[in-house]
Amino acid sequence: MRRKPVTRQEMIFLAVSVAVSVLLMVLAYLFTAPLIPMQTVGSTGSTATLLDAARVDLNTAGLEALCTLPGIGEKKAQAIIDDRRANGPYRQLEDVTRVSGITQNTIANWADLAYVS
Repeated sequence: MRRKPVTRQEMIFLAVSVAVSVLLMVLAYLFTAPLIPMQTVGSTGSTATLLDAARVDLNTAGLEALCTLPGIGEKKAQAIIDDRRANGPYRQLEDVTRVSGITQNTIANWADLAYVS
């Protein structure tokens, strides 16, 4: 019994399949997150919880950081920045209610996510 010879198209398909597989493995290796012990994370080497790292200082935060707070989009974040420039830094968290659209309920939703320095 004779074997059917491999056609050129089959060889090209096989070569492309192997190349794509190798490329995907290389990309998966390059884009995986490194496994770093918690002691080496951060500049001080101290261990900090993820929640502490995600907290937003209303007096120094930029547009992107403010947008991470619940109920704050780009327009309200920009309004906070504008209010901060016009009226100075916030002394307490409740001072941010002077921005239109931000209420005590909004601040309550921030719980431990926002603070003022």
